[in-house]
Amino acid sequence: MTFDEGTTSPANPAPVVPDVPSADRKPRSGLVTRRGIVTSAVVALTAIAGVRTAWAAVGKPAAEQPPPVASSPAVDEPEPTESTFEADLWHRQELLSDLRGWIEALPGINTSGYITSINDAATGSTILVWHGPADRTQQQILDEARRRNISISVQQRKHSRNDLERATRQLAAIDSGTDVFQNFTLGSVAPFDPTFDGVTVAGKYIRPPAEGIAAANNALAQALTAKTGVAVKIDYGLPVPAPQEVTK
Repeated sequence: MTFDEGTTSPANPAPVVPDVPSADRKPRSGLVTRRGIVTSAVVALTAIAGVRTAWAAVGKPAAEQPPPVASSPAVDEPEPTESTFEADLWHRQELLSDLRGWIEALPGINTSGYITSINDAATGSTILVWHGPADRTQQQILDEARRRNISISVQQRKHSRNDLERATRQLAAIDSGTDVFQNFTLGSVAPFDPTFDGVTVAGKYIRPPAEGIAAANNALAQALTAKTGVAVKIDYGLPVPAPQEVTK
């Protein structure tokens, strides 16, 4: 489940991203780096950073406003304030986080097809990421979301959560410069990507591949997919931990 990857505002909506979990929520899936496994709910908090800038552009300074027309009895509706917008956003986020906590506390959820949920605080909606056929547990989740007046849809995935986590651990255990990573410095392995049904490997090539980056990415992805049995995507060029930070 990725919930901090973009700022949303009424004028500049961001793509749906996973939500950052509340501090009292137990995360389910996240990022595996060479510094260790960091489990984080792949749910994403819509960032508040930048909201001030967005709303500052909405209203003009008082000095630039036209004078009121004395003969008009109409009273303008007050414009939404920055604090109102932020409060509404956080309220929707809290509702989505509460639903996710309820989902993860369901009996049998760990053996169900549940992978994660992708929360969009801007719209107050969520996507249930699921593997396998619909069952009673999935229907319980859908019914509960609707009872809470939360819009919910289902995104079907080929790989189960267990498969994604197994493949992630398997690849994270391989040292950079060895085996399938003989010309690759591994930066991180992520078990979930909102736009890709599989595992995402990030890092850099040790030596420039003679065949070019695109061809090398394709060849490496195929080799990793064959090794794990799970689809793999290469995210080339992301930062790699310094050698002194790398731990087993």
